[in-house]
Amino acid sequence: MKNLLIFIVLLISGVFTKAQKVLIHGYLKDSLTETPIGKGKITNVTAKRSVTTDPNGFFKIEATPDDFIFVTALGYRYDTLNYSILYVDTITLYLAHVGNVLPNVIVTSRYTRYQLDSLQRRTEFEQDRGTVHSTVEGNRGPGFGMVINLDRFKKKYRNKKSEEKVFNELERNAYVAYRFSPQLVALYTGLKGEALQNFILKHSPGYEWLRQHRTNEDVLYYINDVLKRSK
Repeated sequence: MKNLLIFIVLLISGVFTKAQKVLIHGYLKDSLTETPIGKGKITNVTAKRSVTTDPNGFFKIEATPDDFIFVTALGYRYDTLNYSILYVDTITLYLAHVGNVLPNVIVTSRYTRYQLDSLQRRTEFEQDRGTVHSTVEGNRGPGFGMVINLDRFKKKYRNKKSEEKVFNELERNAYVAYRFSPQLVALYTGLKGEALQNFILKHSPGYEWLRQHRTNEDVLYYINDVLKRSK
């Protein structure tokens, strides 16, 4: 009789737990570098809900035991899991990077990931700011060698010139981040987390140097020299 009561209690508890929703707190990180992945997408396929990770890789999403969770992020391999009550209150999910990691990578696309992203950023930038007017007017009036477009000197067009400068600087930074990626540095140095971020911040090569040294092997030699000087 006693065993029967225990079985009934466990059965009722199991049914109750399975139906109970839990708010999952978690972090999404790079599996190699352990750095946060921002703008990752966490989808509870069972409940048909999705959330996006913040810049620190943090997310919150509701789930019940056995819910199917799908995890994705741009530039990373997707992963899945079935939520269980055995998980701790805050979980950490890891995704493997598919970008600029190994030397001698065979690129089947006509463009690199950076080039594709850059083309998209340029397109969106031009759409957001509209057409930039030329200083010299192409349709010349009679009796004049050229006509100056006075609108070019208005504040909004001066702002466009400033916006172009900012955009170009961001593109330079994006190129450096692509070539001197955390994944490449971590793979060669074994550094992770804060130590990896500090290394990149302190030793990141300049844009011009990277443009002159176009292969991953060049970057690896550079990292090797840095490590030798640090000893």
